[in-house]
Amino acid sequence: MNIAITAQRVHIEFSRVQTWLFAVPRLRAMVGANALLGETLRVALPKLARENGRGWTLAPSNETYPASDANDPLKDYDDPAADAKVGILSRDGGHFEAQFTSGAEAFTDAAGQLLRSDLPGLRFRVSIDQKPLIGSQVHVSTELPVLAPCEWTGRGLASAIVTRGNPNDRDYEERTVSLDVLARETVGERAAKGNACDLATLLSATTRLHDLDQAQELKKLVGNGYLALIHADGNNVGMSKPGDAVGDACFFHQNRVLLRQAVKEAIDDACAKDEAGRNESPAPLVPLMLGGDDLLLVCRARVALPFVVKLCEELNSLQKDSKGKLTLGIGVVFAKHTIPIHRLHEVTEELASSAKRRFRGLKDADAKHSVVDWAVYSTAWVDDPVEVRRRDWLRGSESELRVLSQRPVDVLGEHRVDSLQGLVRGAQQLTHAPRSQLRYLVEQLSRGRALSELAFAELPQEAKGLLAEAGVKEPWRRAEKASITALLDLVEIAEITRLGRNTARTDSAEEAAHA
Repeated sequence: MNIAITAQRVHIEFSRVQTWLFAVPRLRAMVGANALLGETLRVALPKLARENGRGWTLAPSNETYPASDANDPLKDYDDPAADAKVGILSRDGGHFEAQFTSGAEAFTDAAGQLLRSDLPGLRFRVSIDQKPLIGSQVHVSTELPVLAPCEWTGRGLASAIVTRGNPNDRDYEERTVSLDVLARETVGERAAKGNACDLATLLSATTRLHDLDQAQELKKLVGNGYLALIHADGNNVGMSKPGDAVGDACFFHQNRVLLRQAVKEAIDDACAKDEAGRNESPAPLVPLMLGGDDLLLVCRARVALPFVVKLCEELNSLQKDSKGKLTLGIGVVFAKHTIPIHRLHEVTEELASSAKRRFRGLKDADAKHSVVDWAVYSTAWVDDPVEVRRRDWLRGSESELRVLSQRPVDVLGEHRVDSLQGLVRGAQQLTHAPRSQLRYLVEQLSRGRALSELAFAELPQEAKGLLAEAGVKEPWRRAEKASITALLDLVEIAEITRLGRNTARTDSAEEAAHA
């Protein structure tokens, strides 16, 4: 008799994970929240399922699940075949699945208690053989009965003290917080030291991040510059999976390994020593979440777009066959660190969705590549990118429509000014170009074709030569029913490294605006 047929499968799925991650809008706490989730999913739930004498028994699978991949940076931590031999079928990508010969209902009760206790506030769904059973319920707080609310979130009771920095320093901080916040902070500190078991921490330990200090706050990460939030997600992954349990496991495992290999190389490239052989301190980026085929990462503004290019270069080089290739839809937002992080994440999701729509619109399946969309905000708030673009980027009439940006664009294409890789390379050519004249040229793009062409013609020969080296020899090119320009994208990318340079340093209390 086939055990896999008679066994009952318990499936646990988390929802609104990012909302839960950003509930405490401090960098260390966000890292800790992700580590808490990862350790619960990958360690605590499997450990609970293996316990004897609790009223349930795991059912080993007789099917052939994929073994660990020798090329996987985390091969010692991701072995689906070994997990399946004891009955655990999935523990990655926000899902846990195991099969039981008996006691499936008893296990779901214990698992629900564990999740409500260790991950308070995180929503989840539990099913047995695809039949919904229980969902997340309110966790009864065990916090001390004091009257003051948590100073960081305004929710929960202030029951513990968290400190920042040295008591003798001017920026020393001491705050009373809830027990939920304390748990995130405590695990975040472990993660910063490489002692947590979530995938982001485990992968970081294999990169140059291992030798660098990690910032505790977003302001410490970016200094006087801007931050960038990157959200990358696999394109058409759900439609590409085989459809059977083992085939899906092999498919998702392969994607996890590919993404981890590419992320590792991109992180090492971003954390390379400078020309003097010195490391940056603190590290220029912090992974916030690494799932099956998605990545969430915060970094200094200047690091973001080169990181995206390197990530997609590595991902592309690892896959020789274009059929079934893993590609990414990526959104990147640049803003001041005082903008609420949950709002920045909403915008990155919108931008990633924009990139995915362009990917789906590509006609040649074999020519489909990773696509990116990005937005730069220098304002005190981040408006809806769709409304901003409709207002600022569309000019002219239906018969003579002008579009001031090419976004979203393919990530790769080294010598193409309509790709991120080409734009980043081109922006490097503009390092010594006259900035005021380029900015004036960009301003004329919205004022009319004649004025913009006149401004381009009046550029000094040196500036024209640099633009030509960057890939722009004329201000407009025809694209289907509209005229489009690469100038705004190119000059904007060239200016990213200078964001915040003229902004006065603000007090560390601004971080509280994230709440």
